[in-house]
Amino acid sequence: MLSQIFATFKDGQLIARIDQDTSIESLKFEFKSNGFEFDNQLVRKLNIWLIIISPNFYKSTEDALIQLRKLPGVIYAQLDHNLSQRVEPNDPFYPQMWNLNNTGQSGGVADADIDAPEAWDISTGGVTALGEEIVVAVVDGGVSYQHVDLADNIWVNENEIPSNGIDDDENGYVDDIVGWNAYNNNGSVPSSSHGTHVSGTIGAKGDNSDDVTGINWDVKIMCVAGSTSQTSVASIAYGYVLDQKTLWIESGGEFGANVVATNSSFGIDFADCNSGSYPVWNDLYNAMGEVGILSAAATINSNQNVDNIGDVPTGCSSDYMIAVTNTTDDDVKYSGAGYGLETIDLGAPGTHICSTIPGNNVSCSYTGTSMATPHVAGTVGLMHAAATLTWAEGYVESPAIKALELKSMILDNVDILPTLDGVTVSGGRLNLYNAVYAIANAGSNFQSGDVNMDSLINILDVVNIANYIVTGEGFTQEEIELADMDGNGEINVVDIVSVINIILNINGNN
Repeated sequence: MLSQIFATFKDGQLIARIDQDTSIESLKFEFKSNGFEFDNQLVRKLNIWLIIISPNFYKSTEDALIQLRKLPGVIYAQLDHNLSQRVEPNDPFYPQMWNLNNTGQSGGVADADIDAPEAWDISTGGVTALGEEIVVAVVDGGVSYQHVDLADNIWVNENEIPSNGIDDDENGYVDDIVGWNAYNNNGSVPSSSHGTHVSGTIGAKGDNSDDVTGINWDVKIMCVAGSTSQTSVASIAYGYVLDQKTLWIESGGEFGANVVATNSSFGIDFADCNSGSYPVWNDLYNAMGEVGILSAAATINSNQNVDNIGDVPTGCSSDYMIAVTNTTDDDVKYSGAGYGLETIDLGAPGTHICSTIPGNNVSCSYTGTSMATPHVAGTVGLMHAAATLTWAEGYVESPAIKALELKSMILDNVDILPTLDGVTVSGGRLNLYNAVYAIANAGSNFQSGDVNMDSLINILDVVNIANYIVTGEGFTQEEIELADMDGNGEINVVDIVSVINIILNINGNN
């Protein structure tokens, strides 16, 4: 299954670069005592060697890699990865989509992009590891859901019979086939140029020889009309999304929709979300977050510090909201886009973005934070498709915790940019590949005791376990499993002693 293919490698061997000033002969004994043997020199000028792992010396090749990196003379070591042809779509406008793969084609800086082709080697979208549909809700003015490049990726409520005036699935909404119209409070979703463009960035069908490609080649887009109007209308729109995800959870996936993200490009400029005058906004984002929905929101299209001037919603305090600003093909913040060290999480490409518009057409002229935000919402969707089975199971059990974990993976894996560093929370621009790679490896390649999953077992892991024993809080399910050294279902001082023994053994071998 394509969504589960990522970074495969040759078992039993590693690649290491050795210090040029170190004699290989002087290293052979220590390498052998640690279960390694020099095979042959791969690159003379760089002194890169193929290293063979002694059989039955380590539980896995990944465990061996951790130890090899610690040996004297080793500058770096890595897995011997299997290579494959880079995955790229055949959609005719793809070569113009600098945001996905920047070759300088628009006059910008090469690689000032989100590394989409690299991410697509891991997953192009689809369902979760549990086989569950992945839905991203576009809360906008509407969507041209019959667009040739969107139609196959539009969410459809299979439990509702179209146009019969009956709430067939008893979800509280009559004839909600592709979503909801919060303006008229019915299931007739209007078309919108803005919402259609946003939808194409998230999930235009990829590799179908039509128009553009979305971040997800396969995903389900829920169409919710409810932007650029009153808070009451936005509340109906978000309420619909919340109801569908809650129903999905309560029915075990039989009804509702597995919404993992919302995308919104509307708000109130110069408004203090935390003043007490806008309490519904944080409540909405928090309620959606509690059922596992992250909300990507576009900040103000003005060169303003949102920390100071305020904004609704991107100045709101909900942890489940990701506030996005606009970057250009030169990898700088767009001159007319908001920022804020405490409020705006990251940047994403949002200048002259190619995507779908009504009439089965494409436009490459749209610019704004509204164009940046769907890159983040789309990333959330693709990460769910790439996530390991362990992570997907954890999301079903603890959706709120896993949603925040996913958000952290996005923010912790940005490309740092000078124009965003110090003026956004993460200091950088979205990197799709880094985020997808992080979740594709989450909980799958870490040794027991490596609680913070940094591929090292050291005093930091001891401190983390001790803090958990004292507070009983702060650990994800994966971290609990890594900390439970004796596998008895409890975390206590015995586990700390086990980790300390590993640290002493590692240091004793060096």
